[in-house]
Amino acid sequence: MFTIKYSDENRIFNIHTEGIPYISFDMLDELGVPNLFTTRYISYDADTGIGEKGLRLAVMKTETVEEASPVCRRNRDVLAHQLGSSLSMECITDQKHTNYVHVASKDDLGIPTVGNFALHRHYVDGVVTDMPGVVLTVFGGDCPPVYIVDPVRKAIGLVHAGWRGTLGRIPEVAIANMVVRFGSDPGDMYAAIGPGICRDCYEMGDEVYDAFAEQWSKTEADMILSRYPAFNADGTEIPAGKYHLDLREANKMTLLRAGIPEDHIAISNICTKCNADIFYSYRSHRMENEQAAMLVNRW
Repeated sequence: MFTIKYSDENRIFNIHTEGIPYISFDMLDELGVPNLFTTRYISYDADTGIGEKGLRLAVMKTETVEEASPVCRRNRDVLAHQLGSSLSMECITDQKHTNYVHVASKDDLGIPTVGNFALHRHYVDGVVTDMPGVVLTVFGGDCPPVYIVDPVRKAIGLVHAGWRGTLGRIPEVAIANMVVRFGSDPGDMYAAIGPGICRDCYEMGDEVYDAFAEQWSKTEADMILSRYPAFNADGTEIPAGKYHLDLREANKMTLLRAGIPEDHIAISNICTKCNADIFYSYRSHRMENEQAAMLVNRW
């Protein structure tokens, strides 16, 4: 199998190599909720260790929507079928690094191209639903997805949690929508923070620390941001270093604050930048495409 570098020895993922390869959270698999996070691989033979890379799932800014969208949709349809659904049941949004969350309706499912969004789904980075069979999809390079599942009310949510969405506590926004719209109780929910860039790889400017200190608190900012040694392009050291942000810990704090029990939270131990040969990574300048996270409301 492709060799993933994990940050610890905990086994929280399952690797699937039939069809288009992907990984899934063991916790969500045990709940019977189909879920995935893709890699660069279009195919992979676990017996020979030979795989084909270049999987295309999202239309990139440099591409023509009319040409790229059919290819991307075809690949996502294969993945949706591997999870027991189809692209006719998919709901996606345009993802602009916001904390806005949309409650999916039947009119949102199976749109023909990624550029054909209704106005209410512009600048949206998360979706929640209680409709059976719906496939929620978000994309990312180094930004982790957060999967949210309520097995009692039979509802799910999926958000794209880059640093701006994390600053805006987008997982909590999704959970609040599920509480209000579906009658969910956070104590019944499960959440999984998907693969994304790790703290060691995620260098940020002082303005990011200032934003978290202002909108969260200085104490919380100090918990998720710390200074590392840093150097200018000419090799000279930056005296104060640079801040590094821990998106995993920040989103875990938000999930706990929203009321999800700690033992109901799974946290990825995969860094996309540390594994840039297996995953697309913005910070590694390996962004030929993006990963897709998918979650199916299998009830």
